[in-house]
Amino acid sequence: MLNKNSIYFRNILDRRKSLTIWAVALSLLTMLIIAMYDSVGREAAQLFENSNFTAFFGGDVDTSSPAGWLGFELYAIFLPICLAIITIGIGASTIGSEEESGTLELLLASPINRSRIIIEKAMMLITVAVIIPVLIFLTVCLSNSLFIFGIDLINVFFCTIALSLFGIFFGFFALAMQSLTKKRGLGMSITGFYVGASYFMNTLHTIWGSIEPMKFLSPFYYYDGNMLLQGSVDPINLIVLTGGVILFSLVAYFSFMNRDTGI
Repeated sequence: MLNKNSIYFRNILDRRKSLTIWAVALSLLTMLIIAMYDSVGREAAQLFENSNFTAFFGGDVDTSSPAGWLGFELYAIFLPICLAIITIGIGASTIGSEEESGTLELLLASPINRSRIIIEKAMMLITVAVIIPVLIFLTVCLSNSLFIFGIDLINVFFCTIALSLFGIFFGFFALAMQSLTKKRGLGMSITGFYVGASYFMNTLHTIWGSIEPMKFLSPFYYYDGNMLLQGSVDPINLIVLTGGVILFSLVAYFSFMNRDTGI
């Protein structure tokens, strides 16, 4: 049972300052972008007459609509990248930092078993990856009533679910890479490279058809915030993201459970 002295809560408290800054900054930015829609959104549509340019923002972009504007400014690229940065940092450092500082050996020597350590740290990562998108969703709900916007909040809700899965995926990928390599920096670098590569795999295939099969290796393809905001929900995409989360959580779990630390 979790308590205020558990690994889970201690890790949350250790990151409370940075997470608060992220949450407040992204929420305020979301409100500002929605407030700008009525005066800027429709005019911005002229920027996307070149289809090659729109590829880098998740495909067809229609900023004259609330869904297109919110997707272009936030949900297509910006929020996924921000959430990936947060969860990758947590995933690579939650074990890696303690391993580098030497406190992991002390933790493993305590009565707390390895399984509980990795599970509670994974729960903390999931909590962060859920709370931040939910706070942004609540900001969209509030802004939708304060400003002239009129977006379908059900679509934003489904996009929030997919965004959380996207963040959890990369967080567990980083945790798995760190567990396999036993190096925080290397695990973070591998994951960061995969984020960049998967983004280009998902965007450049619309320009170079020869690399189209590679899009299926990209979490961005299965997330697709633009389509979700427009009401196109594909359960298969959510299932694939969930499958990736399960896969890399198991890799991280068994790698940590079987690693040799001398204890």
